[in-house]
Amino acid sequence: MTKKALLVFLFCCVVLSICPLMYGQANGSFSGTVSDKTGSVISGATVKVTSQGTGLSREAKTDDTGHYLVPLLPVADYTVRVESQGFQAAEQKDLRLQVNEQREVDFTLVPGAVTEAVEVSATEVAVETSAPTLGQVITAQQVSQLPLNGRDFVQLATLTPGVSQETNPNSFFNGGPSSEVSTRGSYSLSVGGSRAQSTDWLFDGNDNNELTVDRCHPGV
Repeated sequence: MTKKALLVFLFCCVVLSICPLMYGQANGSFSGTVSDKTGSVISGATVKVTSQGTGLSREAKTDDTGHYLVPLLPVADYTVRVESQGFQAAEQKDLRLQVNEQREVDFTLVPGAVTEAVEVSATEVAVETSAPTLGQVITAQQVSQLPLNGRDFVQLATLTPGVSQETNPNSFFNGGPSSEVSTRGSYSLSVGGSRAQSTDWLFDGNDNNELTVDRCHPGV
């Protein structure tokens, strides 16, 4: 009994240490370079990222190479503002940050009074260039208007490129005779060709998996 209790304790410690890392995967970031009109980088500039929905903001400073990074941001619309002594402030609004998106936003500052500002409304579609990870946001319009068989929301995940429905009738996650999680039904997902049991589920940032099953395969 003592050995069994020790194994359970070690298992719980591993799960608790992994969950924050998996939660972090659902966040995005802003990064970029701040320079002047001649192309010279500006170090020590203040970069302020503000959520347009909640008003919460975070700040960062550019390093010696003029680069800044504001990580671990939830999905939202943001305004990014840059200020540096001796330059006009510049900002970009309506920057939509999606799941797992590492978005690059560069700024070019011009000399002038710090009370002046240049505003740019972001309307173009951003192209991910800094990371190979992919994320997909299903809009409220899609949820309300797409025909779902039985209103199973998991079907919406198949709209994401590289995601497919589990088709093996004997799958561990698909109602197999030894399945402990067959209540998940026929919509277990394969992502990028992986096994269904290698797909991790987060609900509002919390691990939403049956922790008594085999966890040999890491979540993705």
